Amino acid sequence: MRYLHHLVLSISTCVILLKTTSIPCFAAEKIIFRYGVFEESLPVADLRKYAQKGEVSSSLQFVLKFFSLSEQKEFHQALQVKMPLELAALDKLLNTELAKENLSVVSQGIARRDSAGVQALNAAVILGANSQEGLGIISFLEAYPSQRLVINIPAVLKIASKLNIFSNEIPPKDNLSSTSLWQISVQYQEFVTEGKEFSACLFGDSVTAELGKTLGKGTFNFALDGLSGISLVEQLKLLIPNKIKCEKAVIAIGGNDAWYGLSDTLFANKLQESISLVQKLGSHQIFLIPAFYSTVAASVDPRISATNYRVKQINKVMNQVAVKNQIPFEISEVESLNQNDALKDNFSSEDGAHLNNQGINIYRQALLKILGK
Repeated sequence: MRYLHHLVLSISTCVILLKTTSIPCFAAEKIIFRYGVFEESLPVADLRKYAQKGEVSSSLQFVLKFFSLSEQKEFHQALQVKMPLELAALDKLLNTELAKENLSVVSQGIARRDSAGVQALNAAVILGANSQEGLGIISFLEAYPSQRLVINIPAVLKIASKLNIFSNEIPPKDNLSSTSLWQISVQYQEFVTEGKEFSACLFGDSVTAELGKTLGKGTFNFALDGLSGISLVEQLKLLIPNKIKCEKAVIAIGGNDAWYGLSDTLFANKLQESISLVQKLGSHQIFLIPAFYSTVAASVDPRISATNYRVKQINKVMNQVAVKNQIPFEISEVESLNQNDALKDNFSSEDGAHLNNQGINIYRQALLKILGK
């Protein structure tokens, strides 16, 4: 499967799969949730309609009733995520021992009649990434080479525990660098940016990650979900040996630091270390973006975010670090998103801790203005 994506560009997918694997050439039409002797099917087309139009079929309604309202919102939001990935870097990633090991573990949660589970996942990732919309849950499913994708629920729960996907801690702790998902994400970044020079680099958490590649050619977005000062330091330590150059850099963290319960001292130390590491990337200009507030409703729910009072304290510490290092703290550029130290409801996503499309556009314009200085 190593060079599958090269072949995808020149000949039909079905011919490739028939020649390179023993996997039947189908796209997944149904997801089958299996729990012991019980099964429930969900057409993939229903998921796409739900993602695009919010329409809930009877089959999807049966599945959603096992979710709380907040979990339903998170699920709908997850369906919107589409990652434009570079196939050459993805090819390298899928051939690392880390990726192979994780695909092998994940394949144990999918019931198949053959032993081609890993190859099937590999193909779905590559073909999904090669789709027009990029890799997402739906493009992955539509590229999975079987008409039925049978998910063994008990096995999946064990896998999630093994891969540290779910945390029962409220609020959670920053253990990102020890998780497989984080390690794979950073390794992909290493492959795709090795030896390259960028006019600007973004380092931040999920709010900045939502911008994707929308800041133009020459800018690379290194932001990762859940990032705090602790995991940013670890990310930078892995990126620096790859001889990446960033003329300008934006550091946009703090919200998760507040949520994870980092002390002012620890946050200040990690932010200072991050600035020093970013300078090793050749950045002549570094801009700090304040931690993002949540809506009033979200800020009182420890399952979603830190309190806005704590975010405000974190921003004071960030401002002190900025003054010490004589670098801009660009609070005025994003202030229009907030009101009375809280994210405005009309700029908030469904969970109250992220930006909706309008909010993302305001943040994008603010960054373009900052980077133009």
